[in-house]
Amino acid sequence: MARAAINIVGETGALFDITSLGGKDIDSYRSGVGVYCVTGTQGMVPFPPVDQGWGYSLHPSENTAKVEITFVDDLLTVAVTMDGGPYDLKTMITLHILVPDIPLEQVPELPPIVVDPLESAQAEIIRLRAVADYAVAPLQDAVDVDEATEAEVASLKAWKKYRVALSRVPDQEQYPDAVEWPIAPA
Repeated sequence: MARAAINIVGETGALFDITSLGGKDIDSYRSGVGVYCVTGTQGMVPFPPVDQGWGYSLHPSENTAKVEITFVDDLLTVAVTMDGGPYDLKTMITLHILVPDIPLEQVPELPPIVVDPLESAQAEIIRLRAVADYAVAPLQDAVDVDEATEAEVASLKAWKKYRVALSRVPDQEQYPDAVEWPIAPA
């Protein structure tokens, strides 16, 4: 058996979404005021961490509601009350349930991830340029207002050389398949 978490809309009992480590043949409906039924599960599991309740969580605005859960004849029934009477949730309830495992032969094979070398190289140039621009800005400000130390002037020059080297990366013979990245100043 595998775990799943489902969100059920309080007003209608409709399944809003499901996150599952197993089967997803789950459905839900509202059978009456504050009564939500879920089919396709194999029961409930503890809410992580285990000491915070059994199998469900409510929106904080409705955390004073009382929830009673039963599982009989493959039907999971969630009854919600507030102030002693049946209560339709205004938001959602999240249920932590057990679902059948997916047989390995039914697990879809994911296509291989294809990375475009040009897009990857361009993204890295943009990222490294942003790092360099961030380093240059305060150093350039210090120079512009005649308050730069000799170390700051030297650092500014090194960062500007680095930016020039980054701008020349696309001129490399093996670009974008093989890139010799310039080394950022320390």
